[in-house]
Amino acid sequence: MSNKKTGNVLFQQANEAYFDDEFEQSESLYTQAIAADSTVGDYYLKRAQVRSKLGNTSGASSDARKASDLTANKSDQLRQYFKALYLHGKWAFELKQYDEAAESLRKAATINPSHEEVKALLEKTEPLTTPVPEPQAEPEAEGAEPARPKVRHEWYQTDDFVILEVFIKRVQKDAAAVEFGERAVSLSVKMATGSENNYDFDPLQHNIVASESTFEVLSTKIEIRLKKAQPGVKWSHLEQTDEDQAAKSLSQLGSSRKGVSWDTIAADAEKEAKLKPSEQGVNELFQSIYRDADPDTRRAMMKSYVESNGTSLSTDWSSVGKGPVETLPPTDTFAKPYSS
Repeated sequence: MSNKKTGNVLFQQANEAYFDDEFEQSESLYTQAIAADSTVGDYYLKRAQVRSKLGNTSGASSDARKASDLTANKSDQLRQYFKALYLHGKWAFELKQYDEAAESLRKAATINPSHEEVKALLEKTEPLTTPVPEPQAEPEAEGAEPARPKVRHEWYQTDDFVILEVFIKRVQKDAAAVEFGERAVSLSVKMATGSENNYDFDPLQHNIVASESTFEVLSTKIEIRLKKAQPGVKWSHLEQTDEDQAAKSLSQLGSSRKGVSWDTIAADAEKEAKLKPSEQGVNELFQSIYRDADPDTRRAMMKSYVESNGTSLSTDWSSVGKGPVETLPPTDTFAKPYSS
């Protein structure tokens, strides 16, 4: 029997014990189910409830937190995710872990804003959280781009939205402004001291629908809801990374040069065996460089050689990847475009 099947059988047995009020046996069986398959959020959620029955509030809170991590961003487990967030917030509050409690309750309130118990508990929790100091911008070096003021922010997502939470307390509702772009969001906050701080998230990893994106100023944070232009697409980062940019550049290159396959060209180059004696030494050197190179270096070599019509060979992808490579014919000659 596979681990998943074993876990499911133990989970069903644990449920039966729970309904028979045999809580200690139920906890043991849930623990065995988790040992068999630790990827199921519901196992942790049910064990959390048993541990609460047994008076183990710390264990219950820890399990609820784990359950929320495992069910986050899964549309088919939204109910379990909400319940895990609410229970973690409730038990963290009892343990006087107010910052943790508030974090989970805020997310639960975003999922179901009308849930009375969540709203009431969050109102009790918010005043007890650790004050967040006003963000201070670092001194700027002469000639350098302005640095983004430091402020704690978190984000999570559903199938349709990316929710960005910027934690600044006691901001007046008319003191915050948000501008949404096709792939950017800019937050401007006028602080009580009279200073104004700007926070730019640009470029975002994916496009958003600016007209359907919104924000709300709450007592401890500013919540920004970014409508995904492509519902269901999972964001791995809030903002575009260098790796994202490199992948995008390569994709654009491939679409602009239809019929060119770098892998095919590379394979053909490696299969080349019969050359004139005068060319063999140089070819062996190039093949050695290509064979031992990383993927970016290989792409740079292939792209520069093909796009320059054999007049240039570069190993620097950071330079080659920025655009087409110019043909550089020998001195006193000129390049003639090919016409079919």
